[in-house]
Amino acid sequence: MESTRQVQNGKPDSISVLAVDDDRLNLSILDTLLRECGYEVSCVGDGFEALRILESQKFDAMLCDMIMPGMSGPELVEKARELHGNMVVIMMVSSEDVPTVRTALDLGAHDFLVKPFSHLPVPIVIERNLRRAQMEASRVIQQRNKVLVETIKALSAAMDAKEHGTVEHSERIASMAVTIADAISLPATDKSTLELAAYMHDIGKIGVSEAILLKPDKLSETEWQKVKMHPDTGSHILSNLEELSDVSIIIRHHHERVDGKGYPDGLSGEQIPLLSRILAVADAFDAMTSDRPYRPRLTEHEALKQLQEGSGGQFDGRLVEVFLNSMEQDIRKTAA
Repeated sequence: MESTRQVQNGKPDSISVLAVDDDRLNLSILDTLLRECGYEVSCVGDGFEALRILESQKFDAMLCDMIMPGMSGPELVEKARELHGNMVVIMMVSSEDVPTVRTALDLGAHDFLVKPFSHLPVPIVIERNLRRAQMEASRVIQQRNKVLVETIKALSAAMDAKEHGTVEHSERIASMAVTIADAISLPATDKSTLELAAYMHDIGKIGVSEAILLKPDKLSETEWQKVKMHPDTGSHILSNLEELSDVSIIIRHHHERVDGKGYPDGLSGEQIPLLSRILAVADAFDAMTSDRPYRPRLTEHEALKQLQEGSGGQFDGRLVEVFLNSMEQDIRKTAA
């Protein structure tokens, strides 16, 4: 969804306005007023000309006369909204046209000004409606993100259920990963990305057969190679979604090792994204402390010991230390 430009402290930030009116005097007055207010202004005298401009240029707002020869204001509004659904549209109407303004509002106009109007309210009406549009766009984005997160969690639960014994695996990883992120003071946006990556980190296993995932014996080299493809597969799936493109990168590299012996790309050290390194620690600990078809779970103490042994080789040493400290704090809190 396109967003309107910001309006801060009552002043427009490069707001572009298209004014459409067959009354040349009124158009000239509007042009002067809007430019004095700091707007970028284009003025045209009829709906057909306005439509031609709109086909090649975007505007934040359009002031449109209600009654014009050739193409009326409501007709222009309907066509303009088809081209630019997020553009704020304000109708200019005479007092006798007020009963018909509902037609324009029904077609997508946001507000109206009654002529003859004092020119003082014009920028106020424009900026008020731009703010409303910004708030609505923000609400829609928040709602869309909420649906996206819930969908991701549902897919994650389905993937966890595919590997019996790993139910809630992704949820636990997300919690541990965010704990590490909090300890190193990552920004909220990074934590959000990390949490989504934790929920989706194994989505690539959708391409691995259950016969392999649930095999109680050691995997053959061919089977192991298929399992090792899941970070690349998961990354490819998510890279097609613009909202999850950053998450796809984290997922691709969560099985890399700091010594360069991981997969799929053999990255090492800080070549591996920080969020992937965090995810690797949380994923490994939860995997070790969960029952799997081919082995029983380790105790937390045993798993922490293996993390320490892998510090600086498989795992980022600083992140292992942060995780160990957070676990010790949890143990002390539990004991208290």
